[in-house]
Amino acid sequence: MTTDAENDLAHRADRLYAARSALAETERPRHRFGIAEIVQFLNDPSRSLTSEEQRSLFADPRLRADYKRLKALATSFEMPALAAASSGKVDARRFDGGSINIHPSRIAGQLYVILRFNTPTDHPRAMLLESTSGEVIKRALPGADPQGEVMMVLNENNEADARFLRLLADPTSTGTFVL
Repeated sequence: MTTDAENDLAHRADRLYAARSALAETERPRHRFGIAEIVQFLNDPSRSLTSEEQRSLFADPRLRADYKRLKALATSFEMPALAAASSGKVDARRFDGGSINIHPSRIAGQLYVILRFNTPTDHPRAMLLESTSGEVIKRALPGADPQGEVMMVLNENNEADARFLRLLADPTSTGTFVL
């Protein structure tokens, strides 16, 4: 024979189990991509955007406007898209403040990317490339030499390098240099 206290305890345990089971089956709340994440992305050279964050950024016009405003404050030089007549891949680009050249190496699949800045001081920490389709890629830049030159050795067989090279050689992509 069970007492009322034992019945009450069993009933409360049953309700607690049901509540915990229901919570376990619910989705975790999705973290919203916002201003704080944009600021972190722009200020941390190693921080990149996930594909979900990129979709959020380009799907929300207000967030996109905030991104453009914050990016303008955090960047030093802009690399515009090339003239509409440009087609195919390019291996050299100029921007206000310098130039970029892509040279093949003697090693298959390896390329040199050389950035030359007109002013040998205040070198950017990262380069941010954007495609017309909304893809955003950021690459931390190594330190520049005393003449303002940065050299990167990239491998087309490395997925991250290949994506960066693809956007860099795309005449419709734009770029900015993050301080």
